[in-house]
Amino acid sequence: MAAQTVSPVMISYKDLQSEKDLTKLVERAFGYDGLGIVAVHGIPEVGKLREAVFRDGYKFANMPEHVKGKYEHKDSYYSFGWSHGKEKLQGHPDYSKGSYYNNPLCSKPFDDPKLSKEYPSFAGPNLWPSSELPSMEKNFMDMGQLVVKVGIMVARECDRYVKSVCKSYKDFRLSKMIAANKACKARLLHYFPVDAKSTPSRDGKTSGDGFSDWCGWHNDHSSLTGLVCGQFVDTKTGEFISSPDPKAGLYIRSRKGGLFQVRLPQDENISVNNTLLFQIGESSQIHSGGVLQATPHAVRGANVPNVSRESYAVFMQPPYNELMDVPEGCDPKGAQSAQAAKQLPDRVPTLHSRYGNKNCPFTSCNYAAFTDESLAAYY
Repeated sequence: MAAQTVSPVMISYKDLQSEKDLTKLVERAFGYDGLGIVAVHGIPEVGKLREAVFRDGYKFANMPEHVKGKYEHKDSYYSFGWSHGKEKLQGHPDYSKGSYYNNPLCSKPFDDPKLSKEYPSFAGPNLWPSSELPSMEKNFMDMGQLVVKVGIMVARECDRYVKSVCKSYKDFRLSKMIAANKACKARLLHYFPVDAKSTPSRDGKTSGDGFSDWCGWHNDHSSLTGLVCGQFVDTKTGEFISSPDPKAGLYIRSRKGGLFQVRLPQDENISVNNTLLFQIGESSQIHSGGVLQATPHAVRGANVPNVSRESYAVFMQPPYNELMDVPEGCDPKGAQSAQAAKQLPDRVPTLHSRYGNKNCPFTSCNYAAFTDESLAAYY
């Protein structure tokens, strides 16, 4: 299947700050017929923070294996520190990228050691390579805090849209949760160069349609994901470069089965250095009763030797004990339509397989249990 190149729904940071009515744009982006992604442009702080955190990510990923291994944390499902080859996407171990996870809002969100033991993927303290890369902590935290700041504004517009469609939706539920929860997760990603000899077929017939050699098809299970636009790197020189392969980058599968490559529009006022992307996660899909919709996405590698890619994502999520309920009067089974489930790429778990089962019942499941079900499906 040939992919169609599209631009995300664009929102200016100025309009977002002014609280201008943006519900029509939110509907285009996150409603049933949308691609589940919006871009906020005109954010002046992005460029400097983006360069700093990406240079740290590249440096750490290229350190010796024994150094990186010091910062793995198995007890948290590798949700803190370094992770490489631990995650399974579409049923296979993922060695195409390495990730450094931490909480960008605070290094120790809970003082109770019992919480850290009971909810290790949420409550554990951050893990930093302070002796090998002392700049990472500040750069990682600064970037993440900007993403969350803008994300709260995007969430507020999502709340207004959902309320206009579903009157029983709790007022500003999404934005209040994100603003109050200090245990979110950020992920600094390094995509390793694609080995041309092992690159999967790109004819659309392999697992994942051949578009997922850097990051397999998946849905985010959190509420709202903030993305810093990716950066390609020449691994022979360590220098930042523009994309060497027009087919490399972020792809989205629509609920009707369409395949789309997402690119920023060509505009002198819009660039990777002033723009953040936001995608809806499955928790918002549940809490909105299906008004907001997550979409499966993947990252296609550059079919060029000696090229890596850096990226940074923040998963804004409910508190660990937040009830995973739909608005009053809504059917929880309707959070994911049969059509949307049918169009999921191969081996991407349906929402129904993780929500509404014995471990995560409709009536009593909290976000911690939903997370456990989701992590078990991917690890």
